[in-house]
Amino acid sequence: MVATAPSKIAGFQAEDMVRGVIREMPAYHASRPQALPARLIRLDMNESPYGPSPKARAALAAFDQTHRYPDFGQTRLRAALSTYTGVPAEQIVAGAGLDDVFTTLMHLIVDPGDEIVISEPTFSVYRILAALHAATTVDAPLGPGFDLDPDRVLAAITERTKLVIVCTPNNPTGNVLAEGAVARICAEAPCLVAIDEAYAEFAGTSYIPFLDRYPNVVVLRTMSKFAGMAGMRVGYGMFPTALVPHLHHAIPPFHNVGMASVEATIASLDDLDHLRSVVAGIVADRDELTAQLAEIPGTTVFPSATNFLLVRLPVACATPIVQEMARRGVLVRSYPQPGLGLVDCLRVTVGTTEENEIFLRTLEETLRDGGEST
Repeated sequence: MVATAPSKIAGFQAEDMVRGVIREMPAYHASRPQALPARLIRLDMNESPYGPSPKARAALAAFDQTHRYPDFGQTRLRAALSTYTGVPAEQIVAGAGLDDVFTTLMHLIVDPGDEIVISEPTFSVYRILAALHAATTVDAPLGPGFDLDPDRVLAAITERTKLVIVCTPNNPTGNVLAEGAVARICAEAPCLVAIDEAYAEFAGTSYIPFLDRYPNVVVLRTMSKFAGMAGMRVGYGMFPTALVPHLHHAIPPFHNVGMASVEATIASLDDLDHLRSVVAGIVADRDELTAQLAEIPGTTVFPSATNFLLVRLPVACATPIVQEMARRGVLVRSYPQPGLGLVDCLRVTVGTTEENEIFLRTLEETLRDGGEST
C-alpha cells in the first residue's frame, strides 16, 4: 500500500472561499412557503396563464436537435428579433432571460467601485447584479404616485456612475413612467441609460425609437411575458452601435440561448396576431380585476399597464395575508422590505377568468379571517 502523506489542508473550510458580497447578499426568491397544497393558482411570477402560441408549440413538438449546439452568434434568432423590433440585428444581444442580458451589460461596462442608479421601488434583481459586479447601487426613489423624478436621478449621478436603469412599465408598481422624464434623463445623463421594458407589449408603448435619438440608450425586452415563454428563458437587448465592436467580448457563447428556445421564439414572432389577441384579453381581464378589487373595502388598486396589479390592503403588513393565501392554494407576492414603502401591498398576476375569481374569493376570505388559517 502507498502511504498517504499528511494532509496539507487539514481544517480547510470551503465556505471561507466565498466572496464577502455573496455572504451579505439576500437571495432573490419567490415568496412561497415550503409547504404548499396540491392545487395551486400561480399568480406570483407575472407569467402568462395561456402559454406559448400555437406555432411555438408546434415548433417545440417538432424539435429533435437537442444533440446539436446552437449557432454561435444566434444569427437566425437575432434576425427574427430584428424583424420584430426594426433594430439592426448587429445591435441585438440575446440571453437566457432578461437577467442574463443585464449580466452581459454589466460585464461590458461595470468595474468594481462603479455606481448604478435605480429608482425604488423597482425590480430587485438590479441590486443583486450590481453587487455581484462589486458596484454600488444608488437609489433615486420614485416620487408620489410612483412617478420618476428626473432631477433626483440626475442629481444621483457622479463621476463613478456607469449606468442608470429605468424600468417602464415599472415592476412591481405596474405604472408607465412619464416619457418626458425618461427623455430628460437620456438627454442629460453622462452615462448609459438602460430602459427595461419587459412589459412593453401590454402597455402598447416602446422606447426603441430612443436608440436613434440618444447615443447612450440600451433598450431591453423579453419573450417571457407577452409571448408566454417564461420557461424558455429568452430575453434580448438593443445596444448603441458604438458598443457593437465591444459586445462580442462580453456575450457568452451562443448568447446562452438553447436551440429549442430559439425555434420557439422564431415561431412565436411568426404568430403575432395570436399573441396580440392574448395580450388584449389579458388587458381586458386586468381592467375587470381592477374594478372587482376596488370593491373590497379598504383596498387601493394602483394603475397598471402590465399583466399584474399592485394592491394596497387594509392591513399593516400584507405578508401574513400572502402567506395564508399560499396555504389556501393561491400564490401572490408581498414586499416586506420597509424601505420600499409597500409593506401593506400585494402584487397579483392577471390569470384566467377562473383563476382571477379564485384569487378574489381567497383574498376576501383571508382578509375576513384576519390572515389566519381556518
